[in-house]
Amino acid sequence: MSAAPLRQLRTAPAPRPQGSPGRHLRPVAAPERSRSLAPFAWICGLTVVAALAAVLLINTTMAEGAYERRDLKLQIRDLHVQEAALLETLDANASPEGLADRAERLGMAPASALGFMSLSDGIVLETGKK
Repeated sequence: MSAAPLRQLRTAPAPRPQGSPGRHLRPVAAPERSRSLAPFAWICGLTVVAALAAVLLINTTMAEGAYERRDLKLQIRDLHVQEAALLETLDANASPEGLADRAERLGMAPASALGFMSLSDGIVLETGKK
C-alpha cells in the first residue's frame, strides 16, 4: 500500500447517516462547579485564632510562674535570715559563758568535786577532784 491512499483515508470526512441533519450532536460534560474558598478560609482563621490563644495561655502561665518564683525566692531569703538569727541565738546559749551565767541566775553553784553516779541505784561510782 502506498502512502497516498492512507492520507486520503485520514482526511476524508466520515460519511453521514442518511437521516441525520447537518449538525453533529455529542454529549458534553456538565460544567465543573467552582469550589468555595470559605471553608478553607474558616479553617485558616480558626487555626490562627487557636494558635494565638495557645500563645496567650502559655505566656500567662509563665508570667504567673515568674511571680510565684519571685515570691518563693523572697520567702527563702527571709527564712535564711531567720535561720541565721536562730543559729546565732543557739550559739550564744550554748557557749560555756552563757550556760554558766544562766546557771548562776537559777541559783546553781559550781561543783566542788566531780563524780559519776548510777541513776538506777543512786550510788556514787567514782569521785574526782576539780
